Amino acid sequence: MASPLRIGTQIKMDVLEKAGYAAWRASRLNTLSDIQHIRIVFTARSPGGGCERQSGTIFLPAALSSGTRELTWLIVAKGTEMRREFTPSRGKGVEMPFITTAAALGYAVWVPDYSGMGDGWGVHAYCVAESLADSALDGLTAARQWLRQATDNGRPSYRESGRMAIIGYSEGGLTVMGALRAIADKRIPTPGLRLIAVYPMGAPLNLALGVSFLGVKPYVLNHPEYQVFLALGWMRVYPGHFELADVLLAGTIENIVPLFDGTRDGRDINRKIAKIVGKKVGSVVDSDIFAREYLVVLRRDPASTAYYRLQEENRLDRWTPPSGIPIILAAAPTDEVVPFANSSNEYDWARENAPLADVTLVRLASTDHASAGVEAYLFSIVDLEKREATLRTRLD
Repeated sequence: MASPLRIGTQIKMDVLEKAGYAAWRASRLNTLSDIQHIRIVFTARSPGGGCERQSGTIFLPAALSSGTRELTWLIVAKGTEMRREFTPSRGKGVEMPFITTAAALGYAVWVPDYSGMGDGWGVHAYCVAESLADSALDGLTAARQWLRQATDNGRPSYRESGRMAIIGYSEGGLTVMGALRAIADKRIPTPGLRLIAVYPMGAPLNLALGVSFLGVKPYVLNHPEYQVFLALGWMRVYPGHFELADVLLAGTIENIVPLFDGTRDGRDINRKIAKIVGKKVGSVVDSDIFAREYLVVLRRDPASTAYYRLQEENRLDRWTPPSGIPIILAAAPTDEVVPFANSSNEYDWARENAPLADVTLVRLASTDHASAGVEAYLFSIVDLEKREATLRTRLD
C-alpha cells in the first residue's frame, strides 16, 4: 500500500486517482492485520478426464483473540510463470505483495498454483481456461474445508461471510473468466458463496489474437517462449487432438521443448531460443519455431488445423456472461503482450448479447503489460473494497 507519490513514479495514476486510491489507502493503512498462510495439497479434476494432485495456499488475517472472525473469500489467480517452484505456495511470485496485503485487509485469500506447478506434475496447462478454473475452484473447496476446521480450543477461528470475489491478471485474468463460466454453467458449484465481483484483467480471452502472424510472413515473435509453452500446455490437455509435430518444427521439439522443464524463467528461455535458432533476442520469427506446413495452413485455412480449432472453440471474448454478477474487464489499450481487443471484444459482445449483464471495461492508463498489471491489481482491490463495504453496511 505504497503512497500515491511513490507509485506515481512507476505507473500512471489517472485511473487510480479517479478510483479514489489515495483516500482508500489513508482509511485502511492502520487497519491491517497480521497474517498467516497454509499450504494446501488437493485433488483437482482434469479437463482431459481423471484427477490430478495440485497445490495452493490460503492467506488469512490472524484469528481474533476472542470471538470468530468473519471472512470474505478472494481468489487471486496468478499470471504466467514457467518455473515450477516459483509459486505462492513456495512464498514466491510477483503477485505476493498484493496477495499478502489482501489478507492483511481481512480477506481469506486462496491462490492456486495451477497444474504442473508447485506440487503438480508434468507441464503446466498454459492458458487452458477449463484447467485454470478447475485449479481455482476445486482448490477453493479444499481451502474452505480447512477453514471450517480451524479452531482455537474448540472455538471456530473463522466463519464465511457468504461472499466471494475473483481477481487475476494476464493468464490469471483468463482464470477468472474460466472460473466464472464454470460457476455460471454449474459445472463447479460453490455452495454458500455469492460472487460479488470478478476482475478478469489483461486477459488473453482469445488466443488466436496472439497468432497475429496470420497472413503475414515472416512475423517476428517477441515472445516465442509463450508460443511453445502454449503448444505444450494444450497438448497435455488435448493429447488425442493434435501432435506437437503438427505445429512445431522438428528442431523446436528436439532443442527448445526440453527447456520447459520447470527450472527456467521466461526471459532465460527467450534468450536460449534466440541462441538456438541463431538470431538476436527480439528477432525470432514464426518460421524459426513453427512447422512450415502449419504456417501455410494457418494462412490459408486456419480452421482446418486441430490446434487452432481447439483454441477457437474455447475463446472467451465472445462468451455471453450471466446477469447479476459485476464483471470488471480491465486492460491497457497499448498492451504489447495481450492485445486490448481481448477485453474490448468481450465487452462489446456482452453489451450486444447480454444487455442485462453488469459488465464494465476499464481502460488502464499504463502503456505496457507489466506496469498495467500493478495498476490493475491496485484498481481491483480499491473497487472490491468499496463493494464489500457497501454490502457490509446493508447487512448491518
